[in-house]
Amino acid sequence: MESRAAIWIDFAPPGDLELASSDLFEMGAMGLEELDGGVLRAWLPLDWNRGQIPSDWKVVGDGEVEAKDWDLSWRLQQEPLRVTDRLVVVPPWVDKPADAEICLRMEAKQAFGTGGHESTRLASRLLEGLPLSGKSVFDIGAGTGILGFYCRILGAGRIELCDIDPDSIPCLEENAQLNGIEGDWSAWAGSLDRIPSGTKFDVLLANMLRTEFFPMREQALALMPAGGLLVLSGYLAKERELVLDWFAKDGLELVSEATEGDWWACAGRRIV
Repeated sequence: MESRAAIWIDFAPPGDLELASSDLFEMGAMGLEELDGGVLRAWLPLDWNRGQIPSDWKVVGDGEVEAKDWDLSWRLQQEPLRVTDRLVVVPPWVDKPADAEICLRMEAKQAFGTGGHESTRLASRLLEGLPLSGKSVFDIGAGTGILGFYCRILGAGRIELCDIDPDSIPCLEENAQLNGIEGDWSAWAGSLDRIPSGTKFDVLLANMLRTEFFPMREQALALMPAGGLLVLSGYLAKERELVLDWFAKDGLELVSEATEGDWWACAGRRIV
């Protein structure tokens, strides 16, 4: 999430709010909030093109504000977030729940990802069912690092995290310290083009929208050895067949999948 000035627009879309949320992110939304009465508030860049608004969406308010500060939002959160049956994410100033098997302490800062979104919950559930012991992991678009660091707690070896937002890196470093993540790990600002040719990872994580990941999917595939695993989340259930068609075309097989509401995630294995 960027910290620069932004506009906000309140929309009353005619259909499902989850689907409208996905559409808004594809249109460039930097953040969303669901208001009462079936209204979505979107934070958008100052130069956002209003011509993208679907003709059947009603605009019920707008204005100019500072972009949503995830640090402030997270600091207002006083309750642990149960991400899976095993994993609870807790702000540093909140006591660990007595019944928590695994606890991750997370600062948000300007980075997105505190475990509250369906895509993070789905990816975490899938990771719990994968053989991660000693595996090398690359978390693409890591945000706060919740998924990459959870892999380490579940037994992974080397972990590498990247995000295109340079503000995420201090947040990742702080969260690593909060959770005792030491040894062979690194975090850097950028994308897949920074990875040296020939580098391979046992597990790739990509919790991002399909429109963000699909343009780089061939680059991602080149980072996977035969038998390597790819965890995708941030997809709508209606996009499942698009992913499976890509798997069939490029030599991946579906290992596991999970749904929650309109959201879908999967793990695939490279077989060629």
